[in-house]
Amino acid sequence: MNALTASAAAVFFNPDGEVLIVNPTYKDYWNLPGGAIDIDQGETPYDAAVREVREELGVTPPIGRLLVHAWITVAGKGAQALYVFDGGVLSPKDQAAITLQESELSEYRFCPPRDMEDGLIPPHLTEVWEQALIAHAENRITYVPVCL
Repeated sequence: MNALTASAAAVFFNPDGEVLIVNPTYKDYWNLPGGAIDIDQGETPYDAAVREVREELGVTPPIGRLLVHAWITVAGKGAQALYVFDGGVLSPKDQAAITLQESELSEYRFCPPRDMEDGLIPPHLTEVWEQALIAHAENRITYVPVCL
């Protein structure tokens, strides 16, 4: 059976240009803060990103524009739509207020973008993350198809 899932995330930076990543307790790799879109409740990708950031990090910074829409196809299993939004630069106040959702996340850190490829993030999302950083820097939106 082929299934379609959808999720949303936000990419945040510190003033040094490092990216906020979180370590889920239920996955092998670090990730961006985010999660599943509650489609049955009529939740939009943007609303899901806002909700997931609030739930996972305990903060409500403004979430900006869409950076990436990725379509990830897994042969014989289905597809995932992934929306990555621009969270901007977290203020020192927001950084100090981060309170992880302990049932899902064990830690967070800011990571230089160049260090996120060496087995730290899901390999199939490397291009999505790279394109999100480019879209942020170039003030554009990107579509990224990924076939596994």
